[in-house]
Amino acid sequence: MARSQGVLTNKLVSIVVPAFNAADTIHETVVSALNQTYQNIEIIIVDDGSSDWTRSVAAALMRCDSRVRYIYKQNGGVASARNRGIADAQGDFIATLDADDLWYPTKLERQLERFEASSPETALVYAWCCWIDDAGNVTGSAPPIRQEGSILAQMCLGNVVISGSNALIRREALVGAGGFDESLRSRGGQGCEDWKLYLQIAERHEIAVVPEYLIGYRISPGSMSDDFRQMMRSRRMVEIEFNQTHPELAGQFARGEAILACSLALRAIEQGQFRDALELITKLSRSSLQTGIASLIWLLAGLTRRVLRWVETGARTPSSKFLPVSPHRNDQTRCSRSSN
Repeated sequence: MARSQGVLTNKLVSIVVPAFNAADTIHETVVSALNQTYQNIEIIIVDDGSSDWTRSVAAALMRCDSRVRYIYKQNGGVASARNRGIADAQGDFIATLDADDLWYPTKLERQLERFEASSPETALVYAWCCWIDDAGNVTGSAPPIRQEGSILAQMCLGNVVISGSNALIRREALVGAGGFDESLRSRGGQGCEDWKLYLQIAERHEIAVVPEYLIGYRISPGSMSDDFRQMMRSRRMVEIEFNQTHPELAGQFARGEAILACSLALRAIEQGQFRDALELITKLSRSSLQTGIASLIWLLAGLTRRVLRWVETGARTPSSKFLPVSPHRNDQTRCSRSSN
């Protein structure tokens, strides 16, 4: 059970897990949620039209723990699946968890504690993310950002929350912001739905951070974040909408566009996609390029660091295993996989 004794101790947290052909990973993902030290939770698996064994794995998880529910819907994209789960959620707080990511056991407890210690205007609490590979090995981490309070201007530079598996959000704030924008997918710009939602929340509320690495964000070849052109297209769609209502933030958005382009270019270079890397930089708008000189320097510095690391140590090896369950708990949930 959660150790915190504040007024939020007994609040229900709804965890929405969108899943599309996620049979290979969703068991471990959901178990990492079931093994939270904060136990007053419900888990809603939203199957977005899977054609693999996702339904069977979900059925086994439901047999194992009554807190797990399952919803099937026709394929409509991750935003549609999240919104479907949110519509069925009963909790005062909502967390989304992608079906291949992992949570450290104290993730929800620490976020609720941060809500307790924060301003009543706080609507979202995030933590820090590790990168993990297909085997759950930690391969890196996001920078330890500490942006808190009214941070709309900082959020324009980029998604400080990093992952859709990170934020814990007050339900009324999430609903008030309109949920995840399903139209980005139909307009060919899927990818920045979570960033857009966090911008909308930051317009109206404060945001707080737990300065701990509590989320394992799985980076797999072929994932949505590796579609560099689509990610940039998605960001620009969101920028256009927000610039209409916040023209004073146009400079921040332009700097953020340059930062994202450089970050994606680094990833493209790591994957040997040099043409994509060049295109990401050369297609920046003039305003973004002018405001992104520092970002270009950062790109070159980052590339130099990677080359030097490779020369000194060879191929990068994982530093540790991201543990989805605590080795100190004796009451860990043990859910067996269904047979295929």
